[in-house]
Amino acid sequence: MKTAFFVSGLGSGGIYNQTKGLLKLIKNLELDNNDHICIITDEKKISFDLGIDDIEIIYFKKTFLKRLMFSLVEIIKKNRFISRELILNPFQNFLKKNKIDLLIFVQPSFYSLYCDGVQFIINIWNTEIKKYYNLKEFINGKYEYQNKIINFSVEKAFRIIVFTEKNKKDLQEFYNCEPEKIVIQNLTPILPNVYEKHKDKDFLKIFNGLNLNSEFQWFFYPAQFWPHKNHKYLIDVMNDLIKKNNDKIGFIFCGPDKGNLNYIKQTIKKENLAKNIKILGFITDDEIISIYKNCVAVIMPTCLGRSSLPLLESLFFKKKIFYSKGTLDNHLKKYVEEFELDNPANLSSKLLEYINKKDKKSYEIDYEDEFNENKFKRNYENIINDFKKLMRKMEKCLNRK
Repeated sequence: MKTAFFVSGLGSGGIYNQTKGLLKLIKNLELDNNDHICIITDEKKISFDLGIDDIEIIYFKKTFLKRLMFSLVEIIKKNRFISRELILNPFQNFLKKNKIDLLIFVQPSFYSLYCDGVQFIINIWNTEIKKYYNLKEFINGKYEYQNKIINFSVEKAFRIIVFTEKNKKDLQEFYNCEPEKIVIQNLTPILPNVYEKHKDKDFLKIFNGLNLNSEFQWFFYPAQFWPHKNHKYLIDVMNDLIKKNNDKIGFIFCGPDKGNLNYIKQTIKKENLAKNIKILGFITDDEIISIYKNCVAVIMPTCLGRSSLPLLESLFFKKKIFYSKGTLDNHLKKYVEEFELDNPANLSSKLLEYINKKDKKSYEIDYEDEFNENKFKRNYENIINDFKKLMRKMEKCLNRK
C-alpha cells in the first residue's frame, strides 16, 4: 500500500515547526514490508527547507490550467444538473496516476476539498473557530474557507487528527462529527531535538547577543503577529506594571507578521514602551532556545488554541507558563497558571508575585508525559493499519458479489 503525506503552504513559525517535527517522525514508522511512504508537495523547495533526504518526494506542480479546472469543479459541485464526470479533477487524477492508496494531510489544506472519492486523513487545528468567527483574520472569507474544510473533512475523511480531547469535543459539538472518526495526537515540537543535538552551545552568550537590557527581567511570548495572538493585551499589562512602579520588567516578542505587526509597533511607540517591549522579528532556533533558557517565564495571551508548541517547548525547558484562561484543554491546565484576558491587572499582579518569590522552583514534569514519540508512532501506525483492514473487508465484500 502506498501512503502519501501531503505538505503545502509551510510559511514560517508554528506551522513550519509543527510540520518539520511531524515529518521527522514519520520516517520512523514501522509498517509492513509492502507498505510505502512518500511525501507529496506543491512546493519544490520543500526537501531543502525541511531537510528531507531519505523519503520519496512527489511534486504536484501548480499551473494556471489546474487553478482553472479547480474553479470549474467548484461550479459543477454547485450545479446538480451538470454531471461531475464532465470535468477532470486535476488533484484526483494526480493521485491516481501516482497510485496513492491513502493520503494524509499534515495540516488543514485547500486540496482536501478536491478529495471527493479519495481516501484521506487530515490534521485539523483550530476546531473552535465557530466561537471566534468575528476575529479580524477571519474577515474576507477566511472563516468560511476554514469552516468549509472542517465540514468536508467531517463528512468525507477516514480519520481526523486533533491535538486534544477538547478539540475532539469541539468537532462533536460544532460539527456533529462521529467520535470514532477522531484521533488525538498532540503537536510535534522540533526545538527539543534541535537543543539535544547542540546543547553544548553557549546559549547565555547567544542570549546576551540579542542586546536586551541586562537589568530587566524578561518574559517571553513566541507568537506570530496574528490578531488572535493578542499582543495588545501584553501592552496593557506593561502599562499596568509601570503604573505600579515596576519598570524593570520586559516582554520579548518574536515571529513573522500576519497582519498585526504594524499596529503593535505603533501602539508600543505611542505608549512609550520601546525599552520594555522588544520585537525581535524572525530569529534562529538557537536564539529561541537561548530565550527559553534565560527568560523568567513564558506568557501566552492567545485567544485560540487548545494546545500550542510554545506550551510543549516551555515544558521541555522547565519554564513557568502563564496562559490565557479558558483556552487550553482541561488536562493541560495543570501545567500553567491561568490569567484573565479581560483584566490586564490580573496578569501584572501574577507576574509581580512570581518575580518576588524567593524560591522559583522549576517544573518537575516529565516532558514525555505530553509528547512521546512512541505514542505518535502508535497513533499513525494504528490509523494506517485500520485503513488497511477496512480495505480488506471491502475487497472481500466485492469478491462475494
